[in-house]
Amino acid sequence: MPGPPPKDPSVRRRRNATPGFRQLPAEGRAGLAPGWPLATLEAGESALWAQLWSLPQAVEWERIHCERAVAMFVRMSLAAEAAPTDTKLSAEVRQLDAAIGLSPKAMAQLRWEVADPAADPEPAPVADAAQEEDEEPFIPRSN
Repeated sequence: MPGPPPKDPSVRRRRNATPGFRQLPAEGRAGLAPGWPLATLEAGESALWAQLWSLPQAVEWERIHCERAVAMFVRMSLAAEAAPTDTKLSAEVRQLDAAIGLSPKAMAQLRWEVADPAADPEPAPVADAAQEEDEEPFIPRSN
């Protein structure tokens, strides 16, 4: 005999923040990207810079003032894409990725997590089925 059916994922999912973790907004960082901190701006860097500064992690980057580290990630990431056989450059990009918290593993090590947007709204009230169909509710008679 099989057991009970599995719970709906919305019921099973944790809705509370992990203790000790900083909650990052699911919608990401609002506003324009900060000014480019390096001396020159190479081709393609502006688009990636703006994209990264819209991520949830950017809220923390702004708080701890690590614009230069993010800029170096942008520059090295684009250089690594242009020279995929350069293993030293790829290793440096992975290290910068970990330092600024882009991967899930790096976020966990930095104790950052993206807040669950579904946990905040109030649950919708459940209407009685009899009221929805404008019917009288069933009331059993006593004998």
